[in-house]
Amino acid sequence: MSRIARSFILMLAVAGLVAAQQGVSPPPRPLHMVGSHWTPYDPPQEFPEGTRVYTIQKGDTLWDLAREYLGDPYLWPQLWERNPYIKDSHWIYPGDPLVMDVAVEEQAVEPMEEQPAEGSGEPMAAEEAPAEVPIGEGMPQPVGTTADVNCFAILVQDDSVFPFTIRSAESAHMQDHYSVSNVVYIDGGTAEGVKAGDRFFILERARELEHPVSRAKMGIIYRRMGILKVLCAQEHTSICEITDACDPIAIGDVLQPYEPIPVPLAFPVDPTRRCDPPNGKLTGYIVYTKDDLLNAATGMPVMIDLGKAEGVYPGQFVTLFRDNEVEGMPRIILGEVGILTVGEGYATGVVTRALMPIHVGDRVELK
Repeated sequence: MSRIARSFILMLAVAGLVAAQQGVSPPPRPLHMVGSHWTPYDPPQEFPEGTRVYTIQKGDTLWDLAREYLGDPYLWPQLWERNPYIKDSHWIYPGDPLVMDVAVEEQAVEPMEEQPAEGSGEPMAAEEAPAEVPIGEGMPQPVGTTADVNCFAILVQDDSVFPFTIRSAESAHMQDHYSVSNVVYIDGGTAEGVKAGDRFFILERARELEHPVSRAKMGIIYRRMGILKVLCAQEHTSICEITDACDPIAIGDVLQPYEPIPVPLAFPVDPTRRCDPPNGKLTGYIVYTKDDLLNAATGMPVMIDLGKAEGVYPGQFVTLFRDNEVEGMPRIILGEVGILTVGEGYATGVVTRALMPIHVGDRVELK
C-alpha cells in the first residue's frame, strides 16, 4: 500500500473517531488529494488578477477569519458565500484556498419588521467536528428576523451602562410619545464624543428581573424601542431623528451605541419528540417573555438563564420542556427555541416550535 493511500485511510479513521466521540454526522467524503493536501471539495485553482486569497491553516474557522479580516465574526456567512465550493461551513480543510475580497458594508437601517439580516454562531475549526450545530442538507436558514433581535430586550446589571438619555423633543408641547421621523434631543454632544451620523439603540427600563425558581436577582430588563440617528451635535447636546420604532418612544428612554446584530443562520434541527429521553446536556429556564406576556407561542422572543459561560452560542437550539406535575412521570415536551443573541448569564431566542403555550419557568435543554 502506498504512503498516500495509508495517509488517506488514517485521515478517514481519525475523522470517523472524532465524529463518533461527539455524536455528530461525519465530515464530507470522499477525501481526495488536491496539490499537496486532502480535501472533500473541488476548490478553484485559478483566480482573477488582484483577488485576495488566503490558504486555510489547521485550526482556522470561518468565525475567526471573519473576525480577523472583516472585523466582525458574525460576518462569516459572507466568506462562505464568496467561496461556494465549501459545501459545509463546519468543515474547512487546511490547504484549501479562501477568497477574502469580501465587500463589507455597514448594515443599512431598514424597517425592522421587514428587513431580515444574516449572521450566525461560530462555525467549527478546520478538521474538527461541530460540537452542537447539526449538519443539515442545503443552505442554513435565519433563525429569526431582525425585529426579533432589534425589538426585544437585554439584561444589564447596572443602569449606568447607558451613556445618554432622551431629554426633550421637537413636538414635546403636543405629544408624549414619539415614533419614526420625530426629532428628539439628547444629553450628549461633541464633548462626550457624539457626532453627526452616529446611531443609537433606544431602550426603555422595564423592571428588575428575578429568577422564576430561585428568586435570585438576575439584573434589569431594558426593552429595545427603536433606533435614532444624530443630525447634528452641540457641545453637550445633540439633535436626533428617530429612524426606527418598535414601540412608542418616550422622553427618559436611554441610549446604547448602535451595532448591527446579525440574525444567526443555522441548519434545521430534528424536533425533540415526546418519547425522546433527556439527552443529559445542560438545562435552564425561560426567565422572560416579550412584553411580559403570560403565554409565548411560535415566533415569539424569549430569554433563558444560560449564556456565554455555559457555552451557548447564536444559532444553537434548545428543547423546551416542562416538568411533570406527577413525580416520577416523564417530562412534557413543549417545542424548541433558536438562540439569537448571547450575553453574560442569559441568552435571547425565538420560539421556533410550540406544541402548547410557553410560560416563564418552563425548562430548556441544550440540543
